[in-house]
Amino acid sequence: MAQETDETIAEEKEAEVIEVKGYRGSLINSTIAKKDSQGFVDEVFADDIGKMPSQNLAESLSRIPGVKINREVTGEGQQISVRGLGPSFTKIALNGNSMAIASDGSLGSGNRNREIDLDIFPTELFSSLSVSKTAMAHQLEGGVSGFVNMRTARPFDPGSQTFKYSLEGAYGELRDAVSPRYSAIYTKKFDDTFGILVGVAGANTKSRVDGYEAVALFTDGCVAQWSNPEHTGSSCVDGSQGLNHFFWSPEATPDYAAANPGVNVGDAVDPVATSGLAADVLDTALLPYLGRPMFTYGSRDRVSGLVSLQFRPNDTMDGAIDIMYAKASKDFVRTEAMWWGRRNYLHQGAAIIPENLTVSDTGYVTSGTFYNSHIWVGSHDYQEDLDFISVMPSFSWQATDLLKVDMSASLTKSEFERDEPYVLYMSPGGTLQFENGDVPSFSFSEDPADPNIDWTWQQEYDQNQDGTISEDEKFGDMFRIQRNHRETETQGLHFDFAYGEAPEYSGFKFGLAWDKNTSNMTAFGGTAVFTDENVKNSDAYNNFSDYIGSSLVSDLGSGISGYSGYSGIAQVDWDRIRAATNYDSFEAIEVQGDQFGATVGDIEEEIFAIYIEANTETEIADRALRMNVGVRWVSTDQSVATSSSNTEASYRKMLPSLSLVYDLMEDVKVRASASRSLTRANPSDMFPNASWGGSGIETVNAGNPYLSPFEATNFDIGGEWYFSDLGYVGLTYFEKEVTGFTRSDSLIVSFENLGDYGIDIGNIGEDREQALLECGGPSQCTATVNTRNNIDGSTILSGFEAVWVQPLDIIVEGLGFNVSATSIRQDASDEDAIITGISDLSYNGTLFYENDVFQSRVTIYHQDGSASYYSNGKEVFSFDRTQIDFSASYNLPTDMDMTLTLDAYNLTNEPVGNWHEYEGIAFNAFYPGATYTLGLRGSF
Repeated sequence: MAQETDETIAEEKEAEVIEVKGYRGSLINSTIAKKDSQGFVDEVFADDIGKMPSQNLAESLSRIPGVKINREVTGEGQQISVRGLGPSFTKIALNGNSMAIASDGSLGSGNRNREIDLDIFPTELFSSLSVSKTAMAHQLEGGVSGFVNMRTARPFDPGSQTFKYSLEGAYGELRDAVSPRYSAIYTKKFDDTFGILVGVAGANTKSRVDGYEAVALFTDGCVAQWSNPEHTGSSCVDGSQGLNHFFWSPEATPDYAAANPGVNVGDAVDPVATSGLAADVLDTALLPYLGRPMFTYGSRDRVSGLVSLQFRPNDTMDGAIDIMYAKASKDFVRTEAMWWGRRNYLHQGAAIIPENLTVSDTGYVTSGTFYNSHIWVGSHDYQEDLDFISVMPSFSWQATDLLKVDMSASLTKSEFERDEPYVLYMSPGGTLQFENGDVPSFSFSEDPADPNIDWTWQQEYDQNQDGTISEDEKFGDMFRIQRNHRETETQGLHFDFAYGEAPEYSGFKFGLAWDKNTSNMTAFGGTAVFTDENVKNSDAYNNFSDYIGSSLVSDLGSGISGYSGYSGIAQVDWDRIRAATNYDSFEAIEVQGDQFGATVGDIEEEIFAIYIEANTETEIADRALRMNVGVRWVSTDQSVATSSSNTEASYRKMLPSLSLVYDLMEDVKVRASASRSLTRANPSDMFPNASWGGSGIETVNAGNPYLSPFEATNFDIGGEWYFSDLGYVGLTYFEKEVTGFTRSDSLIVSFENLGDYGIDIGNIGEDREQALLECGGPSQCTATVNTRNNIDGSTILSGFEAVWVQPLDIIVEGLGFNVSATSIRQDASDEDAIITGISDLSYNGTLFYENDVFQSRVTIYHQDGSASYYSNGKEVFSFDRTQIDFSASYNLPTDMDMTLTLDAYNLTNEPVGNWHEYEGIAFNAFYPGATYTLGLRGSF
């Protein structure tokens, strides 16, 4: 009886696989997959992936409940996170195998942990995406928050046409340019035993993003005073309460004197009186720290290819080899016009005079006039190259009626190069009007877009009033060397066995997995050497103004609500600067940290895991109950190194899991699951960048390669009501207790054990040898190691996910909608365990209509703002963001299968950005504009 039941279930499951036709068809397949799943799993299928206005796989995954998207400043999706935890806590797999990508994350940041950028993967080359939100024993460990499997297209996929293609042109309203996109997939089958699929997809994206940034927001208001008659330094008046990053001038500047008849340059000025504020208010008023309107301008080329060979010699064997290659390059300029309000010293002629300031109740300056302001321009010339390749052979063999064997191997390699030279130059002093809005507006008496306003490579100030600017009267950086190199590699070998007539329902699974993952990060600098040897000997140093040209944009901020500042920024001629300084021949110097202030190094992990699962089905009250119970044992050996030290660590973990599905009614399923999951510690916290904290042996500063992994205990309960082939409603409650968080800590360590933290105790120098002798020798002496350490605290994440898929054929044939929403709250036992980046509420919904020739969809995505990180003890939290997209297609009335498509992306020009402490105080904001894509798709 059991055998007959199992065979019937398997046959019914096979019969339910349908050929995808249109968005509605893809939703039906997603509904079937959801209904048949064990645990809490959501899937997106081929048509849904390929025919929505999704620029990459990250966008497609964002439609799944509980999945949040992290966006590049262009607005394009780049990384995903599941149920609140960040991208490093989600395990991303390609065809069930581990993968890594060497790309460096979004503009202005750097991937340092386990993030995977998905923006190089085009939707056209994938057949399905699956997100498991609770762990099962057969899944690769590494995702505390979830497991995502991306399945590439294969020759024997249902509905594979011989040839599919697309040609598109995407118009970006901000760049006012058309970006071409293309794809082509050829499939050939030979006698149903062998098939080959070859696909390619690419794009040349011409982009422009306008925005605003602040490095930080500090209290300021420090009134400067001369420390000696030679004007060689400045300091704050006694009693100042500010952080002393901005300086108010105590004497009249040229523009202030010009605006106030009877006042001469150098006359005494009381900045407290001119500001219109009380002294204590001025002293602590908040201004942006290097607040800067900015833009990026350039292009990105991306091409991805897929070759899949599939061999089915008989009904019991299925072999495949999937090879994917992706290459991406960026060539763009990022230019920022900073208001110089950082260490603007009086002796450099840079202190400012405030006039008629207004300050909010929260202490932020909301408007005012500032004399002797300078615009400090920074221009980056980005050149990026990324290569990725994966080779994944697999073989499935139904060895007997009861035993099935699956074998797979994998190799992924990725390499990334970023060259980011940075030139800085200074405007003359002038009067600036500041007004806060959605982003602050800066109006300057000089036009920053004008290349002819006496730009200088450094701030120049004639301190001794002799009419000549000497070398020691020039201040500030001119040129910074910033280069990064990253390499990643993953290797894997997996064996999976299933025993039973229908082992997914009644039987056993067991297997083993070996994986090896490496990541090598290198940073290069050499600014001081380059400045002395290349810059100061160049024509550009003596004639810098000749190397400044017109702004690349003439309508800066046109897409920013309420902005009324600069219309452009005078642009350094990068080709001429590179040539004049012989930049391309400079041998950069390897350094310990990158331009983001993060330590770089190498990490290698070798992982061995074994698992066993049991599936069974029984009846309770004449209703089916399915159960999956399993355990995964995993061993991890880690090696973490910087250029000067290397450490190793190992640990073993047991990860049990349990999932239940009960047919409460014929079309009502109730689910429950419990599991343990892990994510290995952040490499950025593990690098053993150890150094002595002084001339003695008392203190050592070090990373901690012995950090324990993040671990989570997960519980889910929920269910769905399937009221039609397409329609269902579902509700899930989840709870996740996460441990493994770290804090800065100090440990007392025996001198003999300091080698464990990367210190060479055999070569410490004469002074430390003497200190070691005085305290009693290696066996008696101890040192304080300042590092990061795991805390005992935990965070409990809990929340609800809801989904509703509803056909509306009763109103209009072909009409329908699908919506999903996720709410999350957290309860941290320790402030160091507070998780940033959690949106309290996120939702997305699609209203669709389709018939035989026409399809259309309107989609809305919303994420509440969330705490992103902290800047000088103040919370930085992201904008609430609601994006609206539109997609439509029309089957042309020809004998060929040809479809005209129209996509509109980010119709309302939603920005990507953060507030600083309070809503309305912009920390950064990037406005990418809307994109409209017209294309032609076809197949034959």
